[in-house]
Amino acid sequence: MFNRRVDSIDPALRRSGRFDAEIEVTTPNEEECFQILKLYTKKIPLDTSVDLQAIAASCNGYVGADLEALCREAAMRAAQKSSETNEVAGMPSLTMEDWKHARSVVGPSITRGVTVEIPKVSWEDIGGLKDLKKKLQLAVEWPLKHSAAFSRLGVSPVRGILLHGRPGCSKTTLAKAAAHAAQASFFSLSGAELYSMYVGEGEALLRNTFRRARLAASSIIFFDEADVVAAKRGGKSSSNIAVGERLLSTLLTEMDGLEQAKGILVLAATNRPHAIDAALMRPGRFDLVLYVPPPDLEARYEILNVHTREMKVDNDVDLKQIAEDTELFTGAELEGLCREAGIVALREDISATIVCHRHFQTVRKSLKPALTVEEVNAYSSFMKNPSLISSSSFRSSGKDSSEHIFTGPKAASPSLSRSSVP
Repeated sequence: MFNRRVDSIDPALRRSGRFDAEIEVTTPNEEECFQILKLYTKKIPLDTSVDLQAIAASCNGYVGADLEALCREAAMRAAQKSSETNEVAGMPSLTMEDWKHARSVVGPSITRGVTVEIPKVSWEDIGGLKDLKKKLQLAVEWPLKHSAAFSRLGVSPVRGILLHGRPGCSKTTLAKAAAHAAQASFFSLSGAELYSMYVGEGEALLRNTFRRARLAASSIIFFDEADVVAAKRGGKSSSNIAVGERLLSTLLTEMDGLEQAKGILVLAATNRPHAIDAALMRPGRFDLVLYVPPPDLEARYEILNVHTREMKVDNDVDLKQIAEDTELFTGAELEGLCREAGIVALREDISATIVCHRHFQTVRKSLKPALTVEEVNAYSSFMKNPSLISSSSFRSSGKDSSEHIFTGPKAASPSLSRSSVP
């Protein structure tokens, strides 16, 4: 008898004398993937550059049917290229480029329905934050793309990264760019999915996501608004608090289980770091805590350039001057400024083909930054000494707190220790 959900079978059938043996058919390991690929490509000509062992190593979580589909897609790609170049009829040789294309089209079936498409956001789409982007590249891309080098030197990669800062400062966009650069399976979870009306469903979803991420490694599990899922324990008893504490306990257990797993990274973003339970903030869970500050002058200029790339602007538009006039504006506010300038141009003349300086000035006069100098100073003071400012003072003013920073003994190296980007 074959069954994909063994726990759904009545225990009376699973006792000795009925089904005496239970055999679990797991996903193939790297060597087994290599043997399956050899089987499916024995009649297909391969280019000398093709390394089936390397392809097998990148197929974590693939079952036999997935590998068959991968070979078929690579062959179709090679045949398409051959027909476009009018080459001699016959079976064309498969190159590594064909395999890379097939790998981007055919993913492991175990991740279907639970992963999201890797966001097409590159580092170039984010203005400024150069130091922060370098740290993320080191912490996210390197362990996933160069795992053999880390193993060779005995360096433990970062297991969890927490991005925090004011809303609109590109935290989620940075996470998307990191996922796109790493080209790993991307699992995204939100509080709305985990807070189910049925007891235990949220914890089951969390455990199932981590299980699938292990099978489909290299993987990134992303928690947006992490303070919803990882809120501090304690306080008055209520059903919501009980659910939150169960979710947090499950998350702590699963993150501890990543110590033996390879190629899995937990990435989280929040604008309320003070609300996250301290148990998650220790080294070994969120090893790297990065503050995402509002953009400075250079960063604002780069952000304006990014958001006007597809926009036809007049020669009188001075983006450097606009950047100087938008102090304390976040990346989201600068994006809105560019969009509104285009709308003003269309409102003035629906057949307009260019956006002028006066359109930007009209919008700028009507906009004020949500962030104030006092808040920036408060964040800076809190980073230097968390005891100077309590989280309640931020909540009472309707604003969010800053971060808690320390260097843990388990940090793999100085460059991967807990830090902030001023």
